[in-house]
Amino acid sequence: MTIHVCLRRFAGIAAVSAAALMGIQDIAAQEFEEIVVTARKRDESVLEIPIAVSAYSQDDLDALGMNTIEQLSSVTTGFTLQNVSQGGMGGRHNPNIRFRGLGVQVESPASRAGSVFWNGGYISDGVGILPLIDLERVEILKGPQTAFFGRNTFAGAVNYIPAQPGDEFGGKASLSYSASDESSHNFTVAVGGPISDSVGVRFALMQEKVGADYQFDNGDPIGEQNNTAFTALATFEVSDAFSFQVSGFYVDADDTMALQSVDAPVAAGTCNRTYNGTIRPVAGGTGGTFTTDLSQSFRNTFCGSIPDWDAVQPNFSEVGRINDSTPLFMFSNPWSFISTLPPELEGYSIVDAPDGLGNTYELWRVDISGDYELANGAVVGAQFARGESSSWRIIDNNFGTPAVFFFRNPGAPWLAGQAGWVRDTYVEVRYTPQAGERMNYTVGTSYYAQDNRSVAFSGFGATHNLNFQDGDNFGVFGSVDYALNEQWTLSVEGRWNTDTQTIVYDGVSIQQRVDLTATVDAEQKYSAFMPRVIISWQPSENTNLYAHYSRSNLQGNDTNAEDYGESTGVPLDIGVFTPKQALDAFEVGLKQRVGGWLNYALSAYVMDWENQTFFELSPAPFFTAAYIAGDAEIRGLEAEFELTPNEWFSLSGGVTYNDVEFTDFAGTGSVATAVLAPPPTLSVGEQISTTGGRPRYMPEWTGSLSAVLQLDQLVGMANNIWLRVDGIYQGQFYVDNFNWNSVDGYWKINARVHADVGDTFSVELYAMNLTNDLSPLTAGGTTSIFGLPHRKTFTPLPHKREVGLKLIAAF
Repeated sequence: MTIHVCLRRFAGIAAVSAAALMGIQDIAAQEFEEIVVTARKRDESVLEIPIAVSAYSQDDLDALGMNTIEQLSSVTTGFTLQNVSQGGMGGRHNPNIRFRGLGVQVESPASRAGSVFWNGGYISDGVGILPLIDLERVEILKGPQTAFFGRNTFAGAVNYIPAQPGDEFGGKASLSYSASDESSHNFTVAVGGPISDSVGVRFALMQEKVGADYQFDNGDPIGEQNNTAFTALATFEVSDAFSFQVSGFYVDADDTMALQSVDAPVAAGTCNRTYNGTIRPVAGGTGGTFTTDLSQSFRNTFCGSIPDWDAVQPNFSEVGRINDSTPLFMFSNPWSFISTLPPELEGYSIVDAPDGLGNTYELWRVDISGDYELANGAVVGAQFARGESSSWRIIDNNFGTPAVFFFRNPGAPWLAGQAGWVRDTYVEVRYTPQAGERMNYTVGTSYYAQDNRSVAFSGFGATHNLNFQDGDNFGVFGSVDYALNEQWTLSVEGRWNTDTQTIVYDGVSIQQRVDLTATVDAEQKYSAFMPRVIISWQPSENTNLYAHYSRSNLQGNDTNAEDYGESTGVPLDIGVFTPKQALDAFEVGLKQRVGGWLNYALSAYVMDWENQTFFELSPAPFFTAAYIAGDAEIRGLEAEFELTPNEWFSLSGGVTYNDVEFTDFAGTGSVATAVLAPPPTLSVGEQISTTGGRPRYMPEWTGSLSAVLQLDQLVGMANNIWLRVDGIYQGQFYVDNFNWNSVDGYWKINARVHADVGDTFSVELYAMNLTNDLSPLTAGGTTSIFGLPHRKTFTPLPHKREVGLKLIAAF
């Protein structure tokens, strides 16, 4: 379906729906909550801001029963956050963030599609473990946000705004418990208020265990999470002109979220499909077309479809907890190697290693921000933030699938891992004059620095592969809003940006050997102006029609060309870094409130992405990757609505359509070399073109639908009692860039019954994933079984059905 057809159909549906709804009697007694956001460094309602925003208050989050940003993304149009990033590490340290079908194929500290912020300050790592507790709101901003948020907001941004102390001292506590599979519990308490006329404080604490839904072969839990989080905020009204606040958080977490596997269910010789492709040499040019008949394959394959976890027998690693005496796969490095840092990382505050297959994390942040009003009414604002994140991840390189029998300990874990430490520093100063009659403006400057230190514990030989990077970003930003008349406003925003990323060291630890091919002090730097121009029409306080254009940039990636050439013998003349990435984005949107019973927001967008990085992974025995630039186009539609036709029923939801297409792209990996390539396989230095295809993990359709039945209003009861049902839809998506293996679309259903018992106490009964859908998630991939030609998939394990009880007390 073309974007033109979609736009015509969408416009027709919107027109018919609006006409029908206008005929409904306005009988709602309740106005929709007006959430104020600060996406453009000033207070604006969700309706009046001329960009696509989904905003949630803490009450909204509690009603959804969602405690993580990954959960919240499942009900938010145009936004996906998957805790497991690209590749096979698992865990929650480096989530893959995608906005509107736009997500990077190669993760790096300096090139991510979107980012998460705390009170406007950038959090570069660890957001997967930061819970949604004691927040004023969460703002999800879709489309490029570089003018105000800077680096790594290429496609969007998420901003956590901490809760304020309030005018009275009080608090709220909740305790939830579920006996499903291994038991889960969550205890959260938040308290705050004024302690003097000029000082207010607020604190929150959460302790949580998410029980394991699965077990390793010896009974150790798979998927268990243990999370402890503390947040704090203090406000200071120094004078009528000067106020500031200090906020922050600390999170300590661990889990056993290990990727596990499923054997390919389609026997060799029975996959009656063909694959038509084009060979593309890594060094450039074309290599001709081919057709592969999969019915002639001698491998067990997936034949284009990845099964649900309950449709086949999964493979789980033999053990979860590991020590020096645990039997390991014959090629595995010993436990002492995988759980000991190399000397280059000594002195950094890295969290302790997990006690087996799993992950450990630590995350903290302090943020200071304030405003000073000058005598002329102008406001000078400033912010300083500093934070650190560290993690340690250990995996089974076989993902639970035993190797061929003649290897020693074929089913035992084959250990590999990563550990890392990141420190962020952010400073911002801005100036906003007193509001004028027709023109308002803001100017500011910001500086961001990141230190990133990581080590990969190789599964192939006893080497510590180090990657040390430093980043610096200096920007000058501003915006001008000019009221052309009472209804039309022109906004011009922009950021001039100098972005520097330095690979301090990328090579083997000196503990193993002197690495003569290591990359040392390699600098990538660019300066660019990134604009956004917005025109908006607001004929009334209930309607906002807008359009905008923006251009944003993102750092390129280390090409690894020298290592690739030395390893494979295929020279690549592509430099040390891929070119800086660029995104041209166009959007048209409409937001409207109809009476007190309907809110809706519609948007259509087109984006052109230049120099997106992809990787060419050479086949065995080299296993060396080169990183190359390609292009993609994204077109899509979004719709969100809230409908309350009466006092006892409300309906809300949203739908996203994304048409994403590679316009210059290619790839390899084992699915290309072992399954799709013409026999016997691709030659070293060859790829399969994916131009015209759809990126992996990107469904065309996603959506959600929520219904709330206010039972007390329906039957005339005094207490507040409601039933909420949420349906979450994930459309069909591919797990590779060759559009070969896919996961069918699916629904997940959540339900919750809430009842107030008196003025200060409530009880809830909840069910998550009510139908126990075990479809694979948008992560992982397929690979070969070690020592055998047959295929397997490795993915995160989906959560099973959970039924529980929650008690809530206000004080």
